[in-house]
Amino acid sequence: MIKRVNAGYLLLGIILSIVLLLTAVEVVTFNENHYREMFDKYNIPKETGLEKEELIEIINDVLLYFKDDRQLLNTTRKVNGEIIPAFGERAILHMIDVKELFVSGKRLRNGGIIIALLLTAVLLKKDRFWKEKLSKTLISVAVVNVLLMLMLYILMRLDFYRYFTYFHLIFFTNDLWLLDPNTELLIKMLPEDFFNDTAVKIASVFFGSNLLLGIIGYKQFAFVNKLKKVFIKKK
Repeated sequence: MIKRVNAGYLLLGIILSIVLLLTAVEVVTFNENHYREMFDKYNIPKETGLEKEELIEIINDVLLYFKDDRQLLNTTRKVNGEIIPAFGERAILHMIDVKELFVSGKRLRNGGIIIALLLTAVLLKKDRFWKEKLSKTLISVAVVNVLLMLMLYILMRLDFYRYFTYFHLIFFTNDLWLLDPNTELLIKMLPEDFFNDTAVKIASVFFGSNLLLGIIGYKQFAFVNKLKKVFIKKK
């Protein structure tokens, strides 16, 4: 019984980590202000020959597609008075794969929240020491994830392109992500440095959420210990 309970806390910690990471990805990825900041930082209007608001309109179209709020990515742009597709065929095919990642990630995150709540309810019912163990779980999750993020941050700073490539090789079964930076608008809009900054921002949000989780766990743990001391003194 004890082993099952401890396994339950371990599983809860893993689920919380996944939920926090996927939430951080969503918070940054679907934030329009993030793209405005990046377009200014890397002078994307000059690189693409498009006005900033036109770029925002295009990226919002892509984000709606990633949210699964539209079936087709048929975004257009105007060139010399002519309306043409905003993206090339390879880019559109690649974004089908990217959309699947986001949709699957959202399902996993939402499912993880439900499972975490149910698992917590079971642990509260089965374990009379749940306050102390839950606090330790929150603290452990925070410490492990913060250390992992710091390690990942160092690796990205050393050679971002290598790990960016590893990411694509792991999550995609084709080479559609290899696009021509000279002709493809998607690459001109979202250069490698954009993804570097985005990864750092996601890591920062994930770091902050874990820090908050650790503080909650620590305060709860301190509260439980205080109650124990009071109870022992009364005895």
